[in-house]
Amino acid sequence: MLFQIRDDNPEVIARLEAHLHHLAEQATAQGRCGVKVERIRTGVPAMMTPAFQDAIEAASAACAGGKSIRMPSGAGHDAQVLATLMPAAMLFVPSIGGISHHWSENTDDADIVTGAEVFVDTCRRLLAG
Repeated sequence: MLFQIRDDNPEVIARLEAHLHHLAEQATAQGRCGVKVERIRTGVPAMMTPAFQDAIEAASAACAGGKSIRMPSGAGHDAQVLATLMPAAMLFVPSIGGISHHWSENTDDADIVTGAEVFVDTCRRLLAG
């Protein structure tokens, strides 16, 4: 199995990883087959630029009726790397059925259009200062 533990707080990530180790130990003790946890990769949470996030929220209010939520993302997107060098933020559009990072992921065309409108309005707001 492959687990991804994501949070914007490294302490939460460490606590969840410790709990996963504990669950593996319990499964090993109770089962016929041993279970071990092996860390493959560790990412460092990157905080997005608040002014960029504010601009995205304002653009969402204008273009999408405010149907947005500000949320952290532990995804290994380019923004995670770029945020260490320059201001960054991410804009997500909803996936049909909430399915993400899977071959069956899809987004409704109307949501893609709305996302593009929010993106353009966000850029306009940032460039206007």
